[in-house]
Amino acid sequence: MIVGSGDFKYERVEGWARVPEYFDLSDPVDIATDARDRVYVGSRGNHPVLIFDREGNFVSCWGEGHFQDPHGLYLGPDDTLYIADARTHTVEKLTLGGESLLTLGTRSRAMPIMLRAPFNQPTSVVLGPEGEIFVADGYGNYLVHKFTPEGKLLKTWGEHGNGPGQFELPHKLDMDIHGRLYVCDRNNDRIQIFDLDGEFIEMWTDCVWPQDICIDRKNDLAYVVESHMRQISQPRVTVRDLKGKILSEFGGYEHEGKGVLENSHTICVDSRGDIYIGDIVKVRRLMKFARVS
Repeated sequence: MIVGSGDFKYERVEGWARVPEYFDLSDPVDIATDARDRVYVGSRGNHPVLIFDREGNFVSCWGEGHFQDPHGLYLGPDDTLYIADARTHTVEKLTLGGESLLTLGTRSRAMPIMLRAPFNQPTSVVLGPEGEIFVADGYGNYLVHKFTPEGKLLKTWGEHGNGPGQFELPHKLDMDIHGRLYVCDRNNDRIQIFDLDGEFIEMWTDCVWPQDICIDRKNDLAYVVESHMRQISQPRVTVRDLKGKILSEFGGYEHEGKGVLENSHTICVDSRGDIYIGDIVKVRRLMKFARVS
């Protein structure tokens, strides 16, 4: 099955992820790839972090008994993995083997909303150009926090609302090479863009429930996955330039025979331009769409 259009066409790789049969994948809530195109999956199942090679072969897993909802994964340039765990209210920096190097937040302590302090169910993490750590404090708060690479809080911005710089649910983050931070303000049906100091730049409003965004920093491209939580919408993937112009798109409900997606929660792109998507809730699965040259 070929999807997409123009220079961005993809073929779905059937049965890509070879999940061991005795594993509970549950919800694959986030995906990240490393420099070798190994695929790291954050799962709400009994193995929180699963690792596959680019062919879908299972490599290893870790995090059992420690992570409960590894909702946001980010691979740092120094081969470290950052995980925002919504249920433990923490963000951790780890080696690729799962050894903890830094912890932000207090484990199992949700900070009251009125304090505007980290964290209350954080949902995503990304690094800035100088190693700054940006965190979406999304499920329990309406905030974005900025930390030094060592974990010192520098700035917090955001509040509940639908104006510029306000959020209904800051769900996922990513950063482009120009130092612009993209925030999927999911329940406001938009993506807001900020500078490194949290100053509002612009927003994209032509999306419905944007769940996740993945920036291809080498090619100045943005990959966005939208869910279907509005009656007017269908699940959709768009490939965009950094001005928000749609270059290619595909989607639709697979169960209706009109598409390839369901409740798509996360998207990631590897060095070859192949797309990885995680569906959650009713259809819990990992999918790969290989770019057709």
